[in-house]
Amino acid sequence: MDAFIAIIGIILFFTLVLFIRLKMPMWKGRYSEKLVRDKISELPEEYIILNDLLFESNGRSTQIDHVVVSPYGVFVIETKGYKGWILGGENSEYWTQAIYKSKFQFYNPIKQNEGHIRFLRHLFRCSVNIPFIPIVVFNDAAELKVNITNSTVINRCNLTWAISQHKTPVLDKTTIDWIVKTIQQNHIVANKKDLKRHKHNTRSQQHRSWSLINQGVCPRCGGRLVLRQGKFGSFYGCSNFPQCKFTLNS
Repeated sequence: MDAFIAIIGIILFFTLVLFIRLKMPMWKGRYSEKLVRDKISELPEEYIILNDLLFESNGRSTQIDHVVVSPYGVFVIETKGYKGWILGGENSEYWTQAIYKSKFQFYNPIKQNEGHIRFLRHLFRCSVNIPFIPIVVFNDAAELKVNITNSTVINRCNLTWAISQHKTPVLDKTTIDWIVKTIQQNHIVANKKDLKRHKHNTRSQQHRSWSLINQGVCPRCGGRLVLRQGKFGSFYGCSNFPQCKFTLNS
């Protein structure tokens, strides 16, 4: 009986360890989003903050971490809870997290945020000229070694400073109220089924992209991937450059 109890205990222990490992990325992501929520809550009252937004359209789902609506524009914020070295380029399809000798690739958050803004433009039907300001936020423990020129990628400690740099009013109160109302009316109060479907859609899209890359095909335009040399080393680029600026580290 004692041996049986010991075996059950071992099974339960390893089951718990596996469960924690599977859930840890989600927990880290949610905690990072909470830290960003706390940070942007420091903004003055003229900034209207909307967090954890889920939308569905034509069978596809879009999840946006944070939207801040202000007289100075609409800030669309993508949060990443990674630490260590973060390496990537503005047009790279994937970036790399490096911690000691371990490396992990993830989809370029600049491109991810561009998709969020495209959805919002579609949602608003471009009926007004809305200036969108994309920001990608990493944990303070991340050391950003990214090659960018036209995007804002920062650590969390610099977030409110980056937002406050936009000082020219471009939206009146009526437009601000309309933007907020449109988002709130179209936002889904997500349940577990909605979130599961969103994650499935995201994984399916990533699987399709990797499948094309493994075949030497550009996932954006269908062109051929070509090995090239740049000032930061070798990389794969699309044969349809400069029309398509897809790149992937070799």
